[in-house]
Amino acid sequence: MTKLTFVVGKGGVGKTTVSCALALHLAARSPRQSTLLISTDPAHSLADMLEMKARAGPHRLTGIKGKLSLWQIDSRREFDKFLSENREGILNIVESGTFFSKEEIAPLLDTTLPGMAEVAALLAIQKLLEGDEHDHIVVDTAPFGHTLRLFELPAHFQRFLDFLEVASSRDTLLAARFGGHVSRPAESFLDRWQVMVQQLKQAFSSRDAEVLLVTTPETFSLNEAVRSLDALRLSAVEMRVGAVVLNRVVIKPGRCLRCRHRAQAAKSALAFLKRKFPRMQRLLGPDPGNPLLGANLLRRFGDTVFGAGNAALTAKPPKMTTSHLQFTKADWPTSVTRLGFTAGKGGVGKTTTTAALAFHGRASHGELPVTVCSTDPAPSLDDVFQREIGDKPVPVLGDAGLSAMEMDSVAEFRRWAARLRQKLDSATSKESGGLHIDLSFEKQVFAALMDVVPPGVDEVFAIIRIIDLLQSKPGSVLIDMAPTGHALELLRMPERILLWSRLLLKSLAAHRTLSVAQDVAVELAELGQRVRKLLAVMRDLKQSRVWAVMLAEPVPDRQTQGLLAALKELELTVDSVFVNRVLVDAESACKRCSRARDWQLATLEGLQRKYGRYRVRVLRDFPQEIAGAAALKEFTSELWQIRTDK
Repeated sequence: MTKLTFVVGKGGVGKTTVSCALALHLAARSPRQSTLLISTDPAHSLADMLEMKARAGPHRLTGIKGKLSLWQIDSRREFDKFLSENREGILNIVESGTFFSKEEIAPLLDTTLPGMAEVAALLAIQKLLEGDEHDHIVVDTAPFGHTLRLFELPAHFQRFLDFLEVASSRDTLLAARFGGHVSRPAESFLDRWQVMVQQLKQAFSSRDAEVLLVTTPETFSLNEAVRSLDALRLSAVEMRVGAVVLNRVVIKPGRCLRCRHRAQAAKSALAFLKRKFPRMQRLLGPDPGNPLLGANLLRRFGDTVFGAGNAALTAKPPKMTTSHLQFTKADWPTSVTRLGFTAGKGGVGKTTTTAALAFHGRASHGELPVTVCSTDPAPSLDDVFQREIGDKPVPVLGDAGLSAMEMDSVAEFRRWAARLRQKLDSATSKESGGLHIDLSFEKQVFAALMDVVPPGVDEVFAIIRIIDLLQSKPGSVLIDMAPTGHALELLRMPERILLWSRLLLKSLAAHRTLSVAQDVAVELAELGQRVRKLLAVMRDLKQSRVWAVMLAEPVPDRQTQGLLAALKELELTVDSVFVNRVLVDAESACKRCSRARDWQLATLEGLQRKYGRYRVRVLRDFPQEIAGAAALKEFTSELWQIRTDK
């Protein structure tokens, strides 16, 4: 049976590095077995990490030891394939189970649906398991909040199947009540799905599936690792956690103060992991000071982490074309907009930067309230603000004018579903031209549908909550976003909600005499108006800004280029590009820090060419993590920009 390994963790801990290293290690160790490395993250970086050209579909890698294939899943393509195979079956059930016709609902299936990345990933994994072509599949996942959605999808699919079962039984119930017989045309379609769901449930809970948790010695990352495993244990998913990889560890610090601090942090982190996960295998991923790029270097890293290897992991940076770069002091941005978004790859410091912008905004404009809101399913605002933060805004850092909240989109969906259910309960039946139409079956179908928490609910209801915040909270609202792939899904969501509302309103027009259809139409019309207002704010240069955050490393650099291009396409204004954790004053005597700084400088030199139209702001690397008012004050007391000397 195929062995499944899901590499999970907080954004930026090195999941892609560990995934590539594990797959290359397995392929070299067992050259007769077939290994497949796949990515379920919407912002793929496997090809970048391996320094290979990205290709569509699964393909065999050449020039490496063993049999290894690579697949960066194209969610749109895989989801379209799934719909083309099942479209007619879905439409038949909707038509037979509701008052909608196939023609009314079909346009909705042709739009981009929320949660498509997770659904597509699950479908791809199911087909791979069914094909049984590979001995081992290594899955490089999205940051944990979205990966937990992936793990829970088989249970969601089961509830969706329960809904379809109810919907498809209407004709049978009518025949039983009024006489006659009807066959269930969707029987084979539903049975096929049942088999798929059961296969996934068994695969995820089998001894051949495991979770490999990746974390780093930073407090934020360790706390997130604990929260992740707690969430996994509380979910309906029965998955075995095989080991934890403590990545980016400095083992031999020498005399460098920075490296000695990091070595001490690693020692404390190991003690923390031993205390929290006493029975779990703990593996170490060393930090050589340079990015781990290319198949050869990544395989050596894999041999070090998962085997008994101790190969050299150092690599020289690209040659610079300028004599050197200089850092000059700059001022923190003082302008405060009505709405701000902080976006970037996982682990680059978006939460810290968002908190710093909010803190500095309050210091510069004491009369202006600021609300920080996280849309990340795995938020960490409580770490940076050092207090428990929930779904409602609470004051932080002892400042009544500064508040923070972490969205609970699933709870918001439940509240919305309860309101609609209450409206449907009041519409038990209706008289039309002497004909009595019983809506009790529609209520049963709707109740079954509301038990399904759809994947992608985060993005839809996050937009609704942002609208509510803008309407209810004065001052500035800063959004700490999920990592790049899902952040872009959120920013595209207003346009999609407008499209869905128009399509649904058009569908409901044919049923305008039904009171329930009238109520839903009113809600949709109101939602459409509110979304239009949000779009107007987002695209207004004076009211909205996006801050991109990155690290001075090759892979974050490539992802940031894609992010900036997408933001331009969405007509959103980028205020600045923050380059975080730069070694402005690294010790020249330390080989590791000197190597890290040389790589950073090579990346920064390229930024001057590629990001010329944007303001590039440099944030210094701090020895301690930024948490609390004192640390944020120090963090915002300095900012740097780059000057190039030819």
